Amino acid sequence: MGNELPSSGRGGDRVPIPDPTLLTTQALLQAVGSVRELLESRIEAMEDVQNEKHLQAEQQFELVERQRVEQKKDTKDAVDAALTAQKEAVREQTAASERAIAKSEAATSKQLDQLSITFSSSTADVRRELAEMKERLTAIEQQKVGAKEDRTGLYAAIGVLVTILLVVLAVVGLIAAQP
Repeated sequence: MGNELPSSGRGGDRVPIPDPTLLTTQALLQAVGSVRELLESRIEAMEDVQNEKHLQAEQQFELVERQRVEQKKDTKDAVDAALTAQKEAVREQTAASERAIAKSEAATSKQLDQLSITFSSSTADVRRELAEMKERLTAIEQQKVGAKEDRTGLYAAIGVLVTILLVVLAVVGLIAAQP
C-alpha cells in the first residue's frame, strides 16, 4: 500500500507520500525556470535583432554620408570646371576683342593717312587756283580803266574763288565722311 497517508500527529491530518506540495513546488520552479530561459532567450534574440537593426541603420547613415560627400565633391568639381571654362571663354573673347580693336585701329589709321594726303593735295590745288586767280585779277585790274569795271571784275573773281573753295571743302567733307 504505497499511498498511505501518515499521520502528522495533530489529530488526523495526514500527508500523502510523496508530498504533493514538494512536487508542486519543484514543478513550479521548473516551469518558472523554463519560462525564464524562454524569456531570456527571446530577450536576447530581440536584443540581437535590435543590435542588427542599429548596425544596419548606422551602415545606412554611413552610406548616405558617403554619398553626400561624393555628391558635394562632384558638385564642387563641376562648378570648378564650369568656372575654368568660363574663364577660358572670357580670355578668348578678350583676345578676339583685342585683335578686332587692333584691326579697327589699323584701318582707321590708314583712312586718316589717306584723308590727310587727299586734304593736302586739295589744299595745294586750292592755293594754286587762288594764286592763278590773283594773277588774273591783277591782269584784269590793269586792263580795266574805270572804277566801275574794276569792282565788277573783282566781285566776279571773288565769286569764282569762293565757289572753288566751297567745291573743294565739299569734296573733302565727302571723303572724310566715308567709312
